[in-house]
Amino acid sequence: MTTPQGESGTLELYLAQAESSGYLLYTWGGILGSLAVIPVLLTFFQGFRQETGPVLVVPVTFALVGVVFLTLGFMVDTGSAIEYFGPALAAAEGADAEIMLRAAELAQDSIEVAWAIGGVLAYGGPIVWMAILFFRAKRTPRWINWAGIVGGLAGFVWLVRFVPVPAPQAAGTVLIMINIVLVMVWLVGLSVVLVRSGEGMADSSD
Repeated sequence: MTTPQGESGTLELYLAQAESSGYLLYTWGGILGSLAVIPVLLTFFQGFRQETGPVLVVPVTFALVGVVFLTLGFMVDTGSAIEYFGPALAAAEGADAEIMLRAAELAQDSIEVAWAIGGVLAYGGPIVWMAILFFRAKRTPRWINWAGIVGGLAGFVWLVRFVPVPAPQAAGTVLIMINIVLVMVWLVGLSVVLVRSGEGMADSSD
């Protein structure tokens, strides 16, 4: 017969395993999702450079750098700094504890800065720049580019942690959702445009 303590221990083990599995899924999903953007950006560059001119290489390069930072951000556990300083924090007292806590917070911020840089570069400013350039491509519907501009501007929310401006957490969450959804719409929409234009060229050549 299972004791209450045994049931509690089993539940705690199950929750710990579920949390670990969820974290692994989140981490690898984020890494693979970030890396999947690389061929998409390179395809956009190849498909639109004739209409936008050589300047397109600049925002594409910045976005690729952002993907690298995002991938690094997913690879590093954002809680690792606090865990690393955990034993020292537990043993420290008084002023030493305060100094150690501040060091842990600074280390934590240095890890999370990869998220901020990666988010703004991969899904923020360069997206706005590319969407504006793509207005020159007549085959691109204007609403798709507007989705990229609005979504890219919302992407600057990734910097809010490092800006000393008080903002409701709910507002930040909404902006992040707008950023992710509209940028995905922009990426998928432009991909469809390239596929259709490629099919049209193939038909005309036949």
